[in-house]
Amino acid sequence: MFDYTTLLPTLQTMSMVICLGGAALLFLRGRNNRSRLLLSLIMVTWGLVYVARVFGQLLENHLLSFNRFYVMEPFVLIVGNLYLIFLLLYPVEIVRPGWLNLKRVGLILLPYLVVTLVYVVFLHLLGQEPVKLQSFAHFWRHFGEFNVGYRFFMALAVVFYLVILLRLTWRYEHFYRQWCRNNYSNDNNMDISWLRCYGVWVMLIGVGYFVVLFYSSPFSLMFHNLMVQAFFCFALYKGLFHNNPYSENFFQETLDEENACQKAEQGKFPDEQRDAFQADMQGGENIFLKKLPDYQNEVAAWMVRKKPYLNPDFKLMDVSAVLPLNRTYISRVFNEGFGGSFSDIVRDYRIREAEWMLLNRKDISVGQVGELCGFSSPSVFHRAFVQSHDGLTPNRYRKQAGD
Repeated sequence: MFDYTTLLPTLQTMSMVICLGGAALLFLRGRNNRSRLLLSLIMVTWGLVYVARVFGQLLENHLLSFNRFYVMEPFVLIVGNLYLIFLLLYPVEIVRPGWLNLKRVGLILLPYLVVTLVYVVFLHLLGQEPVKLQSFAHFWRHFGEFNVGYRFFMALAVVFYLVILLRLTWRYEHFYRQWCRNNYSNDNNMDISWLRCYGVWVMLIGVGYFVVLFYSSPFSLMFHNLMVQAFFCFALYKGLFHNNPYSENFFQETLDEENACQKAEQGKFPDEQRDAFQADMQGGENIFLKKLPDYQNEVAAWMVRKKPYLNPDFKLMDVSAVLPLNRTYISRVFNEGFGGSFSDIVRDYRIREAEWMLLNRKDISVGQVGELCGFSSPSVFHRAFVQSHDGLTPNRYRKQAGD
């Protein structure tokens, strides 16, 4: 039978290198990016555990190496649950940048800390030391005792805790996507569907962790190490290349997007103009609706004349060059005036430009047409063109026009 113990030192060293090396890369790339710095901090905390394990192996110190411990050992249960919760802070920062601060992190951790403190205090009041459980069967024999049964409650409470935090993160995915559509013509590297994969990986790490809690063996430790390595490689890749459409502190005061948007708009005006701005937001509705057709015509003429949509980085606030309104009203010009989100309208302009190029510039390849029309990549252009032409590809469109 293969001895998995021989693999553990190598796997722990690999985990240490991935965590600490990845943290260094994130720190160097994202010194002014809160989400990357937060992920870097999380990877450092995990990396330090593997540093202790590696040096514990070298020094033959079983306390540091954590390679063998009792079933549901309180220290491993408390620290491990804390590390799992830390992993959930990163997606919260992605979907609501700026909202997390030390006070709010403390409030998030409060239920976990209370549950843990109850266990410690009651053991002290009962004058007991944590029971050392030799096996899973031993655990069930003592399950009715507070000393043991409450540990299961601690583990179960954290499971529900993680589910709630994941639900909170996924709840805002729709708003995040809508913000991208309303503010950016290209959402390249802004997609957050990968956060679902992130959540699945956290759950797999949690499964591996609870297997280790109930059945500590070289194989379970190896499985957990492999899960951690795969997870942090995935998180590192996404963390390095993900771009957030929100500003760094957009949600500093609130989790609600509408309130955060109003705060951001007010911050653009001097103090003496903020009251006037608020009056416009509340009482200027009729004026805005009356002028909406003029605003729409002005933007449409600018689009035809200057063709700003050919720039792949074209964004909503670039329209303020011709329409000196705040973000909220400019977005409404597109949603209510043109009848679609900013990204949808810009995509339509790009498609029409691409149609003209496909028919009149036969010297330009299809891939170059997409690039010249402002699409972020040939695949994005191909997908957008096919969707807008009932399955007809750019190549077939050009060939049919030539027949």
